[in-house]
Amino acid sequence: MDKKLLWILLMFCWVSFCAARDNVTCGIQTGLPLENAYGPYDYINPLHQSKLPIVLGAHFTQEVEMLKRGATAHTAYGDIDYTLRAIPNYHRALYAMSRLQIREKSTLKNSRSHYSARCYFERAIYFSPKDSVSFMLYGIHLHRVGSLDESLKMYSKAEYLGLDTAEFNYNISLLYLARGQLDVAREYADKAYSLGYPLSWLKSRLN
Repeated sequence: MDKKLLWILLMFCWVSFCAARDNVTCGIQTGLPLENAYGPYDYINPLHQSKLPIVLGAHFTQEVEMLKRGATAHTAYGDIDYTLRAIPNYHRALYAMSRLQIREKSTLKNSRSHYSARCYFERAIYFSPKDSVSFMLYGIHLHRVGSLDESLKMYSKAEYLGLDTAEFNYNISLLYLARGQLDVAREYADKAYSLGYPLSWLKSRLN
């Protein structure tokens, strides 16, 4: 094999697959930017929008998002991982990674080959700390894995950053319902429905 080609392949392996994943630090070095071979780019930064389609078109296909199969990798995990290294706060990929790891009943807490879902969320909010939706999605994930106190902290940060959508109010209402704080849950549920949230399940639980 040509030596130059071998070097390129080895470098690609190092950047994309071979580097051990640290699920303690999540690959975050305080005060330093996240690094990736392509990007990383901020999903909510208008100046970065032109850089996103090349990643999403190749790696975050409909089948990947639905967790059916990989696009360029053997599994959906590999393509979602690539997407989140290139665009750390891409909301749909964060949500997909959360669903995938919950479905597989795996925290990957001690993995050296994969980041945990928690790490992808930590990386997202480190990379783009004013992205309120990332905080909300992290709150949803923490609620679903049973970390209710941590979930509330994430929702509170999203709310502090100004998030006030129907989806946010619905999901934080679900959390307060799980915590047994029914009066607060009703307040957020009322706001969610006033903003047009379509599902009536929560309303029936709080009446």
